[in-house]
Amino acid sequence: MSSQTKPQLGRLIITPFATIGVLAAVLVWEVEHVGSILFAAAITAGGVAIGIMVARHLRRDIDSLTDYYAGLLRIADEQSRRAEEANRLKDEFLATLSHELRTPLNSVLGWARLLASGKLDGERSAHAVQAIERAGWAQSRLIEDLLDVSRIVAGRMALATRPTIVRPLVEAAIESLRPAAEAKRITVDACLDATPDPIAADPDRLQQVAWNLVSNAIKFTPSGGGVTVRLETTADEVRLVVSDTGVGLAPDVAAHLFERFRQGDGSSTREHGGLGLGLGIVRHVVELHGGTVTAASGGPHLGSTFDVRLPLRRWDLPVVEPTLAAPAAPSLRGVTVLVVDDDTRAREFVRATLERYGASVATAATAKEAKARFKREPPDVFVSELVVPDEDGLRLIRDIRRIDRAAGRVTPAAAFTALARAEDRRSALNAGYQMHVTKPVDPSELVSTVERLAHPPGSHDLN
Repeated sequence: MSSQTKPQLGRLIITPFATIGVLAAVLVWEVEHVGSILFAAAITAGGVAIGIMVARHLRRDIDSLTDYYAGLLRIADEQSRRAEEANRLKDEFLATLSHELRTPLNSVLGWARLLASGKLDGERSAHAVQAIERAGWAQSRLIEDLLDVSRIVAGRMALATRPTIVRPLVEAAIESLRPAAEAKRITVDACLDATPDPIAADPDRLQQVAWNLVSNAIKFTPSGGGVTVRLETTADEVRLVVSDTGVGLAPDVAAHLFERFRQGDGSSTREHGGLGLGLGIVRHVVELHGGTVTAASGGPHLGSTFDVRLPLRRWDLPVVEPTLAAPAAPSLRGVTVLVVDDDTRAREFVRATLERYGASVATAATAKEAKARFKREPPDVFVSELVVPDEDGLRLIRDIRRIDRAAGRVTPAAAFTALARAEDRRSALNAGYQMHVTKPVDPSELVSTVERLAHPPGSHDLN
């Protein structure tokens, strides 16, 4: 900007003075050396003509400079409005995030205190436990959505492509949401093509797409309404269509529907919860698969339709699904486990879960305590959080591996942590952990993880 405006400003200032100076010098020279009235008149006429030309150029330069600065003011004003809009969206999102985190947390704390009071009968206690579990998983899904958005922004969301049959994924998503639909007396009709041939896709991400779309339809459909899910396969694409009889979409809302953090109603009087992340994640996942997603509506209160189209990339290799015997109930009888976590509640949860299946569990709150226990009583399995007060879990596992090498052994280890990014997993595995398990975790998954570490496939349990 300055390189363009400085010459213009200099020309505006210098040109008139330079012109006047030159004309004055010429006239003085003529008077002193020539003394001709006609010549002086000619010089004067030429000066007037030059002055008129200079004045016109100056006027154009002034107009150009005025337009330039007016443009700068318009750009600054637009950027200011955008910054204000971004700031408003940020404040709105943070307020919504606080609400969405506090709501299930209130349920967890409230029911937990009622349980602790001992004043609930058996039926109400079971209801309290179910409410706490639902609230916990609601928070878990919210955190996973935030992590997905973080991966999208950083360009690190990748697909784990493998042979995928789409219909079971859509069916599983519908069935998991059917209780929510029944609670609102919403009918969910499914018309799903068999699609027997597998396609090349990421099944977990496709199920996430189906779940988000069906969940969104149920959320925005009033009691007594209906949701229809169609899965169709043509010669060159797979098409998933989710339509509802819900609140519909206004044109201004539809224009921003798939933007992250955008909601149709972000006010404190909004009827529907959520962070406005789900549809943004849907669009990114669909586009990673090379597909498209669109939304259409007849207008407010006329329902909406979401249409996902994925290119049909068939998986050429045969899919072998061996028939396996039903797995035996997990058992940790005789297995010793050392658990490292600075959070007392987390340590007690892991201890109670593993001891229920027969494990002998020791715990440590710091890396120093963990290394002392490990040297004194080496466990069969080592489980540690990656965030430890006196030393991070990556350095801790490296120290554990040095102790192992000195003793001529390798202790199976799992990172059990709230650090859930892909780079956290890579760092943990590269540092020396065999497995990376993210919090929150289902107790059965935790037990299965420890069992696999203690008795890897191919080993023989002699207990």
